[in-house]
Amino acid sequence: MKKEKLKHMILITVAVCLIGIGYLNYDYDSTLEVAAMHNQTDENTIGDVAFVNSNAVKSDIVPNDETQVTATNSNSKDEEYFSATRLERETMYSQMLETYQKMVDSNEITNDQKAIAIQEINRITNLKNSLMIAENLIKNKNFQDVVILVSNNTASVIVKASNLNPDQIAQIQNIVCRQLEIQSENINISQK
Repeated sequence: MKKEKLKHMILITVAVCLIGIGYLNYDYDSTLEVAAMHNQTDENTIGDVAFVNSNAVKSDIVPNDETQVTATNSNSKDEEYFSATRLERETMYSQMLETYQKMVDSNEITNDQKAIAIQEINRITNLKNSLMIAENLIKNKNFQDVVILVSNNTASVIVKASNLNPDQIAQIQNIVCRQLEIQSENINISQK
């Protein structure tokens, strides 16, 4: 019996560590970016949503040809950011799902442990679906791109937009609240 409890504790510890590592990797990157955005710009608060503008203002005047190249490079970097962030998020969730699936397939864990692993698989799958739906609904509001990062019942929504007005922020907040069941005070919306 003690051996089975020890296996159970080790398995739970490994699962928690994997989730923690994935979260830290995911959260560390977004924390660095949010910190950089806070250092570059002023933060405005609209309602319960913190709004951060991540567009740096250039004071140098350059010829039109170079301006177009800079704008093209900026758009390319923004597209890469959104694609790379989504890919990192999906990779993290895929690794977590794979770990839980191995637990379910294992003959060395109890049925209770398998039930917990199945619950986590369902939770992650539902979260992935909710994220996809929320991002698509936000894009349907005429935003070029969006990525949503969720951790501990908080959401960071990064929108590709040159400007966000209060109505747009309210629309984004409403979608995230409804689809991800996250309270409005736990939603941070920024633009890139």
